[in-house]
Amino acid sequence: MFLPATPDGATWSTVRFGGTGPITFTAADAVRFSYSFEGVGSTDVPATGGTATVPDLRPRHAGPTTLHVYAYDAAGNRSARTDYHFYVPPRDTADGPGDTGGDGIADLLVIDAEGNLRTYAGDVNGELHSWLVGSYTNDRTLNPPGHWYDPATGTAALITKYADVYPGDGATDVFARTPDGGFWLYPGDGYGTFNVDKRLRVLLPSNAPDPSTWTQIKAVGDLTGDKLPELVLRSGTAFWVLTGYTGASFQEAILMEGSSWGRREIVNVADIDLDGTPDLLWRDLNTGIMNVRHGKPGSAPGSVNLDSLKTAANSRDGDVQYGTNWTEANISAVIGIPDVNGDRVPDLWARLASTGQIRLYHPSTTDTNAPVKVVIEEDWGGVKTFG
Repeated sequence: MFLPATPDGATWSTVRFGGTGPITFTAADAVRFSYSFEGVGSTDVPATGGTATVPDLRPRHAGPTTLHVYAYDAAGNRSARTDYHFYVPPRDTADGPGDTGGDGIADLLVIDAEGNLRTYAGDVNGELHSWLVGSYTNDRTLNPPGHWYDPATGTAALITKYADVYPGDGATDVFARTPDGGFWLYPGDGYGTFNVDKRLRVLLPSNAPDPSTWTQIKAVGDLTGDKLPELVLRSGTAFWVLTGYTGASFQEAILMEGSSWGRREIVNVADIDLDGTPDLLWRDLNTGIMNVRHGKPGSAPGSVNLDSLKTAANSRDGDVQYGTNWTEANISAVIGIPDVNGDRVPDLWARLASTGQIRLYHPSTTDTNAPVKVVIEEDWGGVKTFG
């Protein structure tokens, strides 16, 4: 059922996310066991003859999963912890926004310090624990060297995801500007990984800035109401929107503003105040002010008039302060994600510059609020790209 993970990432459990299956624990002299998923909570199971079976283990999320197991003897002595790693296949439904594993929970893609693509499975309430190798080739070479990071130039790929855009199989795909300046779509395989040999070159409108000049990209889903996805980007001092991806190309490249975005960062384009219209969330890297620019409704339900996001003056009520202390010197990276705590307001993962730890934020409709917890304890200062 829950087959152990193998280094090549090819071995997956036969139980899909949402299902249950049996698992057996064995240890000499054990009278009970306790187990948890990635250290969250704990469940006790009595043992007979040093063996205990959980008949209906239900994983918390799809993708890489770790059970933490302890054995206890009759005197109450606890064993060293045993970690059991396995991969949970996605359920047979389309990925949700930001999700790559079919469990409806936002996941995180990173290009790590060594230039490898990793997929971190999001857990309940925005936790991040286990990861798997994020890319491979037709011959099963994992993370082909140089694909996501060029050590000669020090250039890493820009990566972003939102949902399924090609070929309509329900699996989230990834847009990437590669180190050589190419712009590609990587179809997802539904398991949170991507075959680089199946990538598709993305065609751009003639007026779009050269991808080699891009400093940020973010997939944001459908903003205009035509049921086709958009992508926002920064190039030099300019902010652009690429609209209507279909048939391997974007239909339009719209210059939103051309001179103010050299030290600004797009954090999200989503409905921040829950009025049904997407807003622009952005931060000033120098002053640390996080702003929300509320959009005006577009012609279709749930869409936004893109002109209202071009400048503060065009928006519903100007740039409204949403948080402080978001300087680049304090928060070296931040990524806006779909809601993970159930209040419908989009959430944030952010890297603290001083420690490299990743913290989770549950904003309100009017404020980023304080971080609620650390979800990555280790120093991620060397991580090159988030997506």
